[in-house]
Amino acid sequence: MQTSKKYLTDASVHQALLLTDLTEKNQPDHAVRLLLNEVLEGLAKKGWPQAQLQLGPRIVSAEENYGLLGYDPAEITLGSEHTRWVDEHSLLRTQTTSQIPAALQQAAERRQPGQTVLLAAPGITFRRDSRDRWHCAEPHQMDIWLLGDPDLASHEHLLRLVGDILQSAVPDRSWVYSDSPHHYTEGGIEVNVLNDNVPVEVLECGRIAKTLLQRLQIDPLRHGGLALGMGLDRLTMLRKGIPDIRLLRDPNDRVRAQMHDLNPWAAVSRLPSIARDISLAVSPGLSEEVLTERMLQAAGDCSHWIEEMRIKGRWRGDDLPAQAIERLGMLPGQENVLLHVVLRDCSRSITTGEANALYAQIQAAMHEGVPGAGYRMDLSKA
Repeated sequence: MQTSKKYLTDASVHQALLLTDLTEKNQPDHAVRLLLNEVLEGLAKKGWPQAQLQLGPRIVSAEENYGLLGYDPAEITLGSEHTRWVDEHSLLRTQTTSQIPAALQQAAERRQPGQTVLLAAPGITFRRDSRDRWHCAEPHQMDIWLLGDPDLASHEHLLRLVGDILQSAVPDRSWVYSDSPHHYTEGGIEVNVLNDNVPVEVLECGRIAKTLLQRLQIDPLRHGGLALGMGLDRLTMLRKGIPDIRLLRDPNDRVRAQMHDLNPWAAVSRLPSIARDISLAVSPGLSEEVLTERMLQAAGDCSHWIEEMRIKGRWRGDDLPAQAIERLGMLPGQENVLLHVVLRDCSRSITTGEANALYAQIQAAMHEGVPGAGYRMDLSKA
């Protein structure tokens, strides 16, 4: 079922367009850009074609971001829950794959039999936010697509491509993969790098689907290939040993000084965190992304303090005792959601008073029950 769209304000669009893309050339280059370069240079040394860079706009059409790639218009992905819509037909791109269809068509027109073309589309993308040390709302990605003769589309070639990329990005790290269907690939897999024996997803890939080629009016009897999308932020974090994705943009001088190379991360004093649970009366079924977004809006200028937010539990009003319903200020049909919220500033300690004030501000802003009511934490004992 498709959800109703919610459009960004002009100010939000303007802010998104001004945000620095860490994959772009700069003086000095950011670690994300340096890792991107190493991947492409490493592929060339391994015998893959020289990359043809695809640098597209941040605002794209729904057809480019979803339709041409085979998404059903009714899919939940198209709703505002996951997508930042600019207007009825355009959005802030959720994936650098949006740059691929037109480039693939052009490559197919030029490609000669026996020739392989490598398309690389790096850049910033825009998602509805979830918040932990591996996630942010503006991740950097790079799509790598190879178009060649039909026999290029094999599982063996795909695993070789993955291995060569990871050997350049995170040398000597072990990795595993599992099946993961995609709209525009066949034989899709998800690849995880092992970090202290814990799997961290870094890329997804597969053989270019014949249905995609046909949709783009590319003859699958003459062309075939491989499609791959990688998370540049996570690979950079794994390469350097960076513990928190927010550090990639942290303004602290000691942090910024380490973001212009791929040398191992030297720990900057890891300031203490403060954690609380917030119990709310809200509309039923709100996703973690929607709740995170509302929390960040409620936090305002302190939103960067929120290191992690996760849902600890949900309870329908019918399942709660009358005393709890009254204490939460719940209205009929609402549910109680318990959120675990961790605060930490990468540059300074947050005082208990500051944290308490922010938790109270968040609770008041996110409460949807009886006006002025709602559960209040006893912060004097926190």
